[in-house]
Amino acid sequence: MSERLITPAAALAVSLEAARRAARVDVDADGTSELDDDIARSVRAFTREAEHDTGRAFVFQTWRLTLDRFSAALKSPRAPLASVAHVKFYDVDGVQQTLDPRDYLIDAESEPGYLVPAPGRAWPATANRISAVEIEFVCGYGPDDALVPDEAKEYILARVNQKFAPVATAKVANFESLLDGIKVYG
Repeated sequence: MSERLITPAAALAVSLEAARRAARVDVDADGTSELDDDIARSVRAFTREAEHDTGRAFVFQTWRLTLDRFSAALKSPRAPLASVAHVKFYDVDGVQQTLDPRDYLIDAESEPGYLVPAPGRAWPATANRISAVEIEFVCGYGPDDALVPDEAKEYILARVNQKFAPVATAKVANFESLLDGIKVYG
Protein backbone atom coordinates (compact mmCIF):
# COMPACT_ATOMS: atom_id res chain seq x y z
CA MET A 1 0.00 0.00 0.00
CA SER A 2 1.19 3.46 -0.85
CA GLU A 3 -0.44 6.85 -0.45
CA ARG A 4 0.83 9.98 -2.11
CA LEU A 5 -0.23 13.59 -2.36
CA ILE A 6 -0.97 14.38 -6.01
CA THR A 7 -2.38 17.91 -5.89
CA PRO A 8 -1.62 20.03 -2.83
CA ALA A 9 -4.05 22.55 -1.43
CA ALA A 10 -4.42 25.65 -3.58
CA ALA A 11 -5.11 27.91 -0.57
CA LEU A 12 -3.71 28.33 2.92
CA ALA A 13 -5.52 26.72 5.87
CA VAL A 14 -5.53 30.12 7.63
CA SER A 15 -5.65 33.47 5.91
CA LEU A 16 -2.42 35.37 5.40
CA GLU A 17 -3.99 38.27 7.28
CA ALA A 18 -4.66 36.09 10.34
CA ALA A 19 -1.14 34.68 10.14
CA ARG A 20 0.31 38.21 9.99
CA ARG A 21 -1.67 39.14 13.11
CA ALA A 22 -0.43 36.00 14.90
CA ALA A 23 3.14 36.87 13.88
CA ARG A 24 2.55 40.45 15.03
CA VAL A 25 3.89 41.73 11.74
CA ASP A 26 2.94 45.17 10.48
CA VAL A 27 1.85 45.65 6.88
CA ASP A 28 3.15 48.28 4.49
CA ALA A 29 0.95 50.95 2.89
CA ASP A 30 0.22 48.53 0.03
CA GLY A 31 -1.20 45.94 2.48
CA THR A 32 1.74 43.54 2.30
CA SER A 33 4.71 42.69 4.48
CA GLU A 34 8.27 41.84 3.56
CA LEU A 35 7.73 38.65 5.60
CA ASP A 36 4.67 37.45 3.65
CA ASP A 37 6.56 34.72 1.78
CA ASP A 38 8.17 33.44 4.99
CA ILE A 39 4.85 33.53 6.83
CA ALA A 40 3.02 31.69 4.03
CA ARG A 41 5.76 29.05 3.84
CA SER A 42 5.51 28.56 7.62
CA VAL A 43 1.71 28.31 7.47
CA ARG A 44 2.06 25.57 4.84
CA ALA A 45 4.63 23.71 6.97
CA PHE A 46 2.57 23.99 10.17
CA THR A 47 -0.53 22.91 8.24
CA ARG A 48 1.27 19.78 6.98
CA GLU A 49 2.36 19.08 10.56
CA ALA A 50 -1.21 19.44 11.88
CA GLU A 51 -2.63 17.37 9.00
CA HIS A 52 -0.11 14.61 9.69
CA ASP A 53 -0.86 14.65 13.42
CA THR A 54 -4.63 14.54 12.89
CA GLY A 55 -4.94 12.35 9.77
CA ARG A 56 -6.89 15.13 8.07
CA ALA A 57 -6.70 17.39 5.05
CA PHE A 58 -7.88 20.91 5.81
CA VAL A 59 -8.15 22.45 2.32
CA PHE A 60 -9.09 20.36 -0.75
CA GLN A 61 -6.20 18.24 -2.00
CA THR A 62 -5.95 15.11 -4.14
CA TRP A 63 -4.38 11.92 -2.82
CA ARG A 64 -3.57 8.67 -4.64
CA LEU A 65 -3.84 5.34 -2.85
CA THR A 66 -2.15 2.39 -4.56
CA LEU A 67 -2.81 -1.20 -3.49
CA ASP A 68 -1.76 -4.62 -4.69
CA ARG A 69 -5.40 -5.79 -4.67
CA PHE A 70 -8.86 -4.72 -3.58
CA SER A 71 -9.81 -5.25 0.06
CA ALA A 72 -13.33 -5.32 1.54
CA ALA A 73 -13.27 -1.58 2.27
CA LEU A 74 -10.80 0.92 0.82
CA LYS A 75 -9.81 3.60 3.34
CA SER A 76 -9.26 7.22 2.32
CA PRO A 77 -5.74 8.50 3.06
CA ARG A 78 -7.14 11.57 4.88
CA ALA A 79 -10.41 12.78 6.39
CA PRO A 80 -12.76 14.23 5.47
CA LEU A 81 -13.32 12.42 2.20
CA ALA A 82 -14.85 14.89 -0.27
CA SER A 83 -15.01 12.83 -3.46
CA VAL A 84 -13.41 10.09 -5.51
CA ALA A 85 -11.75 11.13 -8.75
CA HIS A 86 -11.35 7.57 -10.06
CA VAL A 87 -10.78 3.92 -9.24
CA LYS A 88 -8.46 2.19 -11.70
CA PHE A 89 -7.19 -1.38 -11.67
CA TYR A 90 -5.27 -3.85 -13.78
CA ASP A 91 -7.58 -6.69 -14.78
CA VAL A 92 -6.48 -10.33 -14.91
CA ASP A 93 -5.16 -9.76 -18.45
CA GLY A 94 -2.95 -6.90 -17.25
CA VAL A 95 -5.04 -4.18 -18.92
CA GLN A 96 -5.76 -1.05 -16.89
CA GLN A 97 -9.48 -0.43 -16.46
CA THR A 98 -11.47 2.35 -14.81
CA LEU A 99 -14.21 1.17 -12.49
CA ASP A 100 -17.66 2.60 -13.13
CA PRO A 101 -18.69 4.82 -10.17
CA ARG A 102 -21.98 2.89 -10.01
CA ASP A 103 -19.95 -0.15 -8.92
CA TYR A 104 -18.93 1.33 -5.57
CA LEU A 105 -20.31 3.43 -2.73
CA ILE A 106 -18.53 6.30 -1.03
CA ASP A 107 -18.80 6.45 2.75
CA ALA A 108 -17.91 10.08 3.46
CA GLU A 109 -19.64 10.02 6.87
CA SER A 110 -17.04 7.78 8.49
CA GLU A 111 -13.67 9.21 9.39
CA PRO A 112 -11.63 8.34 7.53
CA GLY A 113 -13.94 7.76 4.58
CA TYR A 114 -14.24 4.45 2.76
CA LEU A 115 -15.13 2.94 -0.59
CA VAL A 116 -17.07 -0.30 -0.64
CA PRO A 117 -18.67 -2.29 -3.44
CA ALA A 118 -22.21 -1.22 -4.32
CA PRO A 119 -25.01 -3.56 -3.20
CA GLY A 120 -25.01 -6.69 -5.33
CA ARG A 121 -21.54 -5.88 -6.69
CA ALA A 122 -18.06 -7.10 -5.84
CA TRP A 123 -14.63 -5.74 -6.52
CA PRO A 124 -13.28 -7.09 -9.82
CA ALA A 125 -10.45 -9.61 -10.00
CA THR A 126 -7.06 -7.98 -10.52
CA ALA A 127 -3.81 -8.97 -12.11
CA ASN A 128 -1.34 -10.63 -9.78
CA ARG A 129 1.06 -7.69 -9.61
CA ILE A 130 2.11 -4.89 -7.33
CA SER A 131 0.12 -1.67 -7.48
CA ALA A 132 -2.81 -3.31 -9.26
CA VAL A 133 -5.34 -0.84 -7.82
CA GLU A 134 -5.19 2.97 -7.89
CA ILE A 135 -7.73 5.26 -6.23
CA GLU A 136 -7.62 9.05 -6.36
CA PHE A 137 -9.46 10.79 -3.53
CA VAL A 138 -10.17 14.46 -2.95
CA CYS A 139 -9.94 15.18 0.77
CA GLY A 140 -10.55 18.34 2.78
CA TYR A 141 -13.21 20.67 4.10
CA GLY A 142 -13.37 23.08 1.17
CA PRO A 143 -11.40 25.14 -1.36
CA ASP A 144 -10.11 27.65 1.22
CA ASP A 145 -9.82 28.29 4.96
CA ALA A 146 -13.53 29.04 5.51
CA LEU A 147 -14.48 25.54 6.75
CA VAL A 148 -11.19 24.52 8.36
CA PRO A 149 -11.88 23.49 11.99
CA ASP A 150 -11.17 26.24 14.50
CA GLU A 151 -8.89 23.93 16.49
CA ALA A 152 -6.65 23.47 13.46
CA LYS A 153 -6.60 27.19 12.70
CA GLU A 154 -5.72 28.04 16.31
CA TYR A 155 -2.91 25.46 16.30
CA ILE A 156 -1.41 26.83 13.07
CA LEU A 157 -1.70 30.43 14.26
CA ALA A 158 -0.10 29.53 17.62
CA ARG A 159 2.83 27.94 15.76
CA VAL A 160 3.16 31.08 13.61
CA ASN A 161 3.06 33.22 16.74
CA GLN A 162 5.72 31.05 18.36
CA LYS A 163 8.00 31.41 15.35
CA PHE A 164 7.58 35.07 14.37
CA ALA A 165 6.45 37.13 17.34
CA PRO A 166 9.14 39.43 18.73
CA VAL A 167 11.18 38.05 21.64
CA ALA A 168 9.68 40.40 24.24
CA THR A 169 6.12 39.53 23.17
CA ALA A 170 4.00 37.04 25.10
CA LYS A 171 3.80 33.75 23.22
CA VAL A 172 0.82 31.43 22.94
CA ALA A 173 1.36 28.56 25.38
CA ASN A 174 -0.05 25.05 25.73
CA PHE A 175 -1.46 24.85 22.21
CA GLU A 176 -0.34 21.27 21.45
CA SER A 177 -3.58 19.77 22.81
CA LEU A 178 -5.72 21.82 20.39
CA LEU A 179 -5.52 19.02 17.80
CA ASP A 180 -6.56 16.22 20.17
CA GLY A 181 -10.27 16.62 19.51
CA ILE A 182 -9.98 16.40 15.72
CA LYS A 183 -7.59 13.45 15.40
CA VAL A 184 -8.75 10.60 13.20
CA TYR A 185 -8.27 7.14 14.66
CA GLY A 186 -8.74 4.26 12.31
